[in-house]
Amino acid sequence: MLNDVQPDQRIGRELSLGEVISKTFEVYQRDFTKYFVLFAIVEVISGIIDAAARQYFVLPTLPPNPTPDQAFTWFPGFLGALVSMLAVDLLVVVLFFPVAQGTAIRLASERIEGRQTDLGTSVRFAVSRLVWIWALAILVGIIVALGFVALVVPGVILAIMFCLAFPVLLIENRGVLESMGRSRELVGHRWGKTFVTFLVFGIIVLVGATIVSAISAPFGAAGPVVNGILSASYQPILPIALVTYYYSNLARLSPAGAGQTPMAPTMAQAGTKFCPSCGARLASSSTFCPNCGAKQPV
Repeated sequence: MLNDVQPDQRIGRELSLGEVISKTFEVYQRDFTKYFVLFAIVEVISGIIDAAARQYFVLPTLPPNPTPDQAFTWFPGFLGALVSMLAVDLLVVVLFFPVAQGTAIRLASERIEGRQTDLGTSVRFAVSRLVWIWALAILVGIIVALGFVALVVPGVILAIMFCLAFPVLLIENRGVLESMGRSRELVGHRWGKTFVTFLVFGIIVLVGATIVSAISAPFGAAGPVVNGILSASYQPILPIALVTYYYSNLARLSPAGAGQTPMAPTMAQAGTKFCPSCGARLASSSTFCPNCGAKQPV
């Protein structure tokens, strides 16, 4: 579409909380169909796999007033089926949801930077960065969890500190530790604003989840399917908010504007080449193009 490029979507200054919310929903509305299809497909696939797992790994029931021998016999079967079901659910979460979140971040970035948004290209890009997404999620998850175990407040502070690491990883094409350091830089001197911003978006998502649950409850056995599809309407909000807030803070630190996204230092040092698919400048050692996700020739 010739009119898909929208330069006026760029963020050239730091946004207030109200402007972050407004901009997030503006970006969401521009590509609503793409976001909805993306998350609806993920939810349907997850639902099908989960239903198949529950049919295959049937939890054995314990008879009323069981004897010690019956309980002893029942427990290993119950535990084995439960662990198998949880393993399948974890596999779905690990495989599909990071791709959906990464794709949503990519789509929002393309929209804000005034480039054409393409769902297929964004999915391929997210898949190409999946290992790095996993590594970042594991590292940040462990650090934040340890903070919550020690005391709740350190966990909150660490969550705020690294909240923009995923947009940095995918937009600036940085490594895991670089992304975490860059996130800390971006939210520096904005700790309170960052906390309030994502508290508000958390409440918005919670309200959306409550409404969807109320709507899907009367559908009985089909309720989980209806819930999964309808939840695709609110799930993109948080990744889009992350991208919007990323560009808001980028504009604060870079007066030239968020449209000029800084490249990772390694790209300037290692030499450059150009992607044969889209013409974007990349590091000479790049395997995939950070702009279109295309595999690069050796």
